[in-house]
Amino acid sequence: MNSDMIRDTLPNAEEFYKTYWNKKPFIVRGAIDPAVFDDLIDPDTLAGLALEGDIKSRLVKTSARSKKSDWSCLHGPLDEQIFATLGSHDWTLLVQNVEQYHLGTARLLDHFRFAPRWLMDDIMVSYSVAGGGVGAHVDSYHVFLVQGQGKRKWKVGYTRAENQECIEGIDLKVLKNGFDGEEIETTIGDVIYIPPHFIHEGSTIDEALTFSVGFLGPQLSEMLIAYGCYLEDSPRDKRFGGDGIGTDSAGATMAFSAAQNLQDDLIDVIKSDDFMIWMAQYFATPTHEDPDNIDPREDPLSAAEILDTLAIGQALYRPAHIKPVITTAEDGTLTAAVLGHIINTTDCHADFIKWFADGAPLRLSDIEKFADKNGVMDIITALYNRNVLFFEGELSGDQDDDDTDYDEDAA
Repeated sequence: MNSDMIRDTLPNAEEFYKTYWNKKPFIVRGAIDPAVFDDLIDPDTLAGLALEGDIKSRLVKTSARSKKSDWSCLHGPLDEQIFATLGSHDWTLLVQNVEQYHLGTARLLDHFRFAPRWLMDDIMVSYSVAGGGVGAHVDSYHVFLVQGQGKRKWKVGYTRAENQECIEGIDLKVLKNGFDGEEIETTIGDVIYIPPHFIHEGSTIDEALTFSVGFLGPQLSEMLIAYGCYLEDSPRDKRFGGDGIGTDSAGATMAFSAAQNLQDDLIDVIKSDDFMIWMAQYFATPTHEDPDNIDPREDPLSAAEILDTLAIGQALYRPAHIKPVITTAEDGTLTAAVLGHIINTTDCHADFIKWFADGAPLRLSDIEKFADKNGVMDIITALYNRNVLFFEGELSGDQDDDDTDYDEDAA
């Protein structure tokens, strides 16, 4: 194996961005304690998620003993009976956004605090049997491949690959041709980092769970459309009045100066502090659900009731699947957002915002240290009643199992 690809430990933030981010892959053997996986999703529960209509899932099948053109992909929701027909070779079940539906799995994110949390897309989990995989492919996102149970063989390209030809006629982007790369065998706790556009291919040796922690930047077109919708309700959404137009823009001619004035208007709204506030909301929006559809807590508490609960030794938590985003304006003003909504704070709440970003348990003694304790309690109360903060024991960490089961050995 290429010695440059092997690390003893996961990198710290400085080394990660200097050496690896968007540059080259790495692998760390035993990066995550096997005991961690006891709280992560199991194959039966994963199969149960694949039956749900609002959860993205795929079932990929091929035959290691036949042509690559034999690939097939079935999109969920899946029928429970299909698992009894699959056999024990050459298939993979993939479910996206698992951190949103199985909160124990979301805690895996704590191991990747050096990565840009605000770009985190989802944790996709795959269960595969011997020979299972999705073929050689490239992704447009950064991914940490975390090996859970089982054993897999990976091949990872040495360099970025552009404009690769894919097999035609299948509902998968499987590369048509082979590639040069390092071959790696992974077992529980191993982590591989793969930057965008590096070819990689995984094949299962014995039945395995793989957790893909993905970080994905948006298309600029997506951001412009979303910002345009935000701008509609803003006083900055002014109409172009034709400032600077002269005789050189008469008739069908648009002079360069007129086009530049219009361009300057667009640049002004993007360079405004409003844009920074919008970005906090944009990146704090869940990828699987409209924030406006998230119901508030059915039994809200007052600030006094929350303080009483903290006083008996309870602590408040922000579950790992809830993504906060903090932006800083040019004048140093902090903006915090969660679930697509701005948290109303002031500069004196900077210590609280730091805690909220870190996600550590919050105890009564911590609140006593914050400036503007009353203001912080107003924020905490609003977040608690919006189902952003929870007391220990309010979240089990697991979605209830619906008794879905399957037999990978069934014929």
